[in-house]
Amino acid sequence: MARMLTVMFPTIIRHKTRSVTKFLSRKKAGTTGMGLFALLLPVFLITFNVSYITNSEWLYAYGWWRNDVENTSGLTVENLNSGADQIKRYFRNDAEFLDARVSLRGNEVSLYTDREVLHMVDVKALMQSVFGFAWGTGSALLVLTTIGVFFFKRESISMALKSLRWSAIGTGTFLILFGIVAVVDFGWLFTQFHFLSFANDLWILNPHEDYLLIMFPQQFFFDATLFIGLLTVMDFCLIYVTAHYMKGRLEKSRN
Repeated sequence: MARMLTVMFPTIIRHKTRSVTKFLSRKKAGTTGMGLFALLLPVFLITFNVSYITNSEWLYAYGWWRNDVENTSGLTVENLNSGADQIKRYFRNDAEFLDARVSLRGNEVSLYTDREVLHMVDVKALMQSVFGFAWGTGSALLVLTTIGVFFFKRESISMALKSLRWSAIGTGTFLILFGIVAVVDFGWLFTQFHFLSFANDLWILNPHEDYLLIMFPQQFFFDATLFIGLLTVMDFCLIYVTAHYMKGRLEKSRN
């Protein structure tokens, strides 16, 4: 008997050790995955919403009305829409320079000056980076979700809800602080954004002569920022409600 215990005891210890190690590794992998999901989700939602807003029609129509751009620019709504459409195509095509042309008093003219065109080269690079981040983080989230469902099965829904709570707390805190600063002094925030995003001063334009600023004044970007924040909050709520609903359905199916 003593000999049997001597043989069995180390075997049991090794088995328990492997089980504990496997459990801890699985738990660590799950925690790491949830952390990555929580970090990537707000990046995806914000960059996706920036991409959506940039390529929308309604934002520009609202901006023309909100800032009375038809009167301040002397351009018709058709010209304004044409200029905006050409900018949106420029962000997606391979052209190096923007050549936005509109019909003005019977003549086709270039809408922007050389300085504005050079600034748009930098803006295009920035926007294409945003589009790339949206696709990259979206793909990473899809991979994480697939891995989570494959390895953790039903437990993946609870893990997703926990990760969503982490992400919502962090993103909510950021949006609140960002919103306070934007309301207090959006001009300062907008200027700092340009200092951080561009390596030159081509963004410093004349708001009374340059159509880029006449068409898209600071108020336009304030409103766009507000819409992006609201859409991000709505996305979080929709994802959380969907995940919570799926968890409830799974729990009912067990009973």
